[in-house]
Amino acid sequence: MTITATGTGAYRSAKPNQFVASRAQFDDLQRQLATKKKSETFAGLGMERSTSLDLNNRLSTLDGYLTGIQRADVNLKLMTTAVENFAKLTRETVNDTRAGSYLPSSTGRSAPQVLAEEKFKQTLDLLNTNVNGRHLFSGRTSDVEPVVSYSLMMNGDGAGRAGLKQMISERKQADLGTTGLGRLTAGGAGTSATISEEAGDPPYGFKLGGASTSSAALTATYTAGPPADIAVNVVGTPLPGETLTIKLDLPDGTQKEITLAARSETTDGTAHGSFVIGPDNNTTAANLRATISAALSREANTTLSASSAQVAAKDFFNGSPSNPPLRVPGPPFNTATAAPAPGTAANTVIWYQGDDAAGPARATSSVQADQSQLVATGARANEEAFRTGLAQFAVLAVETFPASDPNSEARYEALTERARNALGFPPGVQNPSEIIVELGTAQTALAQAKERHTSTKNYLTTTLGSIENVTTEEVAVQILALQNQLQASYQTTSILSKLSLTNYL
Repeated sequence: MTITATGTGAYRSAKPNQFVASRAQFDDLQRQLATKKKSETFAGLGMERSTSLDLNNRLSTLDGYLTGIQRADVNLKLMTTAVENFAKLTRETVNDTRAGSYLPSSTGRSAPQVLAEEKFKQTLDLLNTNVNGRHLFSGRTSDVEPVVSYSLMMNGDGAGRAGLKQMISERKQADLGTTGLGRLTAGGAGTSATISEEAGDPPYGFKLGGASTSSAALTATYTAGPPADIAVNVVGTPLPGETLTIKLDLPDGTQKEITLAARSETTDGTAHGSFVIGPDNNTTAANLRATISAALSREANTTLSASSAQVAAKDFFNGSPSNPPLRVPGPPFNTATAAPAPGTAANTVIWYQGDDAAGPARATSSVQADQSQLVATGARANEEAFRTGLAQFAVLAVETFPASDPNSEARYEALTERARNALGFPPGVQNPSEIIVELGTAQTALAQAKERHTSTKNYLTTTLGSIENVTTEEVAVQILALQNQLQASYQTTSILSKLSLTNYL
């Protein structure tokens, strides 16, 4: 007979799960040693699980902010670099086209013009900057390439859609008119010389702005109209050097003064800049009429031509998908009287294909930098600064100045003067530096948010680690204690398993 309570296997019967539980505890400690985590589930953290859940949620939110900031920072840096390069190209062009830089060539284009064409192409590439399938200068339509190709922009598609070259040609014809005097008529008889605007007051060519004289022998009368006219009467014999000044308003908003000086027959002078004092008033007036016609013809083929190109380029680059460029009605264009009207996508190249909705360009893209902080990071290729630069690069690239044309140098100087003024970005015109500042401000805001989030994330990570993580030393001590406990239990069990009444007695 045996005593059940202390018989063979009695200890195992009394504590059936003790070894299993110890083994499970040992396995969990080994897992903690490998993963450095207290538990594989939030439930295993006990009372601290709600704190862990909250901290993990906040860290996930911060990671989202930081990821967005990182991507936006890359885009902003590329955009800023692109605008800085564009600004550099405009400054170089201003220097290249300084006054007196004209040199005739066999191609009809000077070195600054060739350089302007290359700068134009570089700018197109900059504005088509693409990062991971996102076009940075396309506003909200980031999946659309904002700027069409150089060839299409300049030459059209050959299937009915006009490019910039054709638009400049049409505008020049409309401004020059049929007489070649810029829609003005020079006439008079006897002792008078007259200049009058075309009937109907078409929105093309020269507009008379006034007249004055330094000679008592000449009387100049200006009638504002429309149409305006100027009447000059020769009432005596002007002295050599005395002048008549005619003011002309040009389509691009500039003004030109033509000064005609009286000279004696024996004195040299140009046919467009001076008139010969005749033996009588009628002869002097006839000479004055001839000089006025020559002067108007020269200005029509120089300053007016440059002005026409500027207007056409400005209209072209002001075009967008929802606002096509203005076109001169025609053909014929040299007799056009109706104001320029918007073209269509079917007959005119729309150089900008991106977003052109109302609102600031910067607001077309934004980054959630914090719960209540939205940083604007957008840009459009058709912002005023870009349009201004592209228009000047394009006009310089398109125009030609044949060495055989006596008006080439004057026309070149008139065009480059306008290009320099425009690329100087006068007050009231958006400057590339303004875009750079706005992008830089966005970068600064994102950098500050990143620094703030990184600091907060480090603190929260440390706090969360104290809740979820274990130390190697702590786990090692627990494993050692458990090993000692298991070893003692195994030894006791071994002894008790051999215990019988005979051995007991």
